[in-house]
Amino acid sequence: MKNLPKILIAPGDPSGIGYDILLDIPQKKFEAHTIAITNIKLLEERAKLLKKNINFLKVDLNDNNLPVCSQNELLVHNINNSNKVDIGKPSIKHAPMILESLNISIQACLEKKASAIVTGPVQKNILMAYGEDFSGHTEYISIKTGGTPVMMLHSKKLKIALLTTHVPLSKVSNLITSERLESYINIIIKELEDSFGIANPKINICGLNPHAGEDGFIGLEEKEIIIPTIKILQKRGCNIGGPYSADTIFNRTDSDLVLSMFHDQALPVIKTLGFGDIVNTTLGLPIIRTSVDHGTALDIAGTNKADSKSLEAAIQTAIDIAKRKYGK
Repeated sequence: MKNLPKILIAPGDPSGIGYDILLDIPQKKFEAHTIAITNIKLLEERAKLLKKNINFLKVDLNDNNLPVCSQNELLVHNINNSNKVDIGKPSIKHAPMILESLNISIQACLEKKASAIVTGPVQKNILMAYGEDFSGHTEYISIKTGGTPVMMLHSKKLKIALLTTHVPLSKVSNLITSERLESYINIIIKELEDSFGIANPKINICGLNPHAGEDGFIGLEEKEIIIPTIKILQKRGCNIGGPYSADTIFNRTDSDLVLSMFHDQALPVIKTLGFGDIVNTTLGLPIIRTSVDHGTALDIAGTNKADSKSLEAAIQTAIDIAKRKYGK
């Protein structure tokens, strides 16, 4: 059917649970063509191991007349692979297939041949050992597509975005600039309105230092950078508040999203509140990209213990955004 959005799934590292949770998708009903971009033989092998009776339909993602799957059917755009997978043990030999899956999906979205990409978990160290500049999906996809990537994690209880992502803590302070803050806040406001249908979203800004700097007595970033930028944006009509101390901001109920200064300032909070139900959506890109909220979980790969709720939520979020942005 032509009117359904195409959601491409790059399942990640085959040694982890990305392939396990992907095999739960044929049991769900989505108003979309969900297409796995990977090697069909690897999926067949994993399905046999997990005792899942799935019919894999080999398709070309560029086809505009894709079949509508029945239960226990999964569309697969096949990628060649001759390497055996040792489940639970990542290997650099799988890096080319992982990257090809990503690159095919990204290019298809850029060319409007697909509506969105949903990414599964990878081992960053394997891809970096292979020689790829890969500190994370967010950064990798932004290099390929352009735009200013803003990482947002969201559940039914909370939305958080990050001003800095996969960088050492020692470098965070230097990345907190008025220009970066203003750019990220503008992107977040636009995306919450356009992609999530939130009119005039309220954003609360987290401070960097303990107690949001205590008027400069515990760090100067708030006083010299964050507060002046907030005041400028408020004068322009932006519905934002802060900076608030990180130890209280997540208890506030007056915002649609919290903007955190660094990765581990906010992720432990949202993952404690709703691990497994969280979606990672990259804002500020020319394509739609969502992801699971977890890693490869090598210790349970191939055991039928992995939970697919985050992948299901990521797929549904991608569908919802595609319908809102593209009408399909």
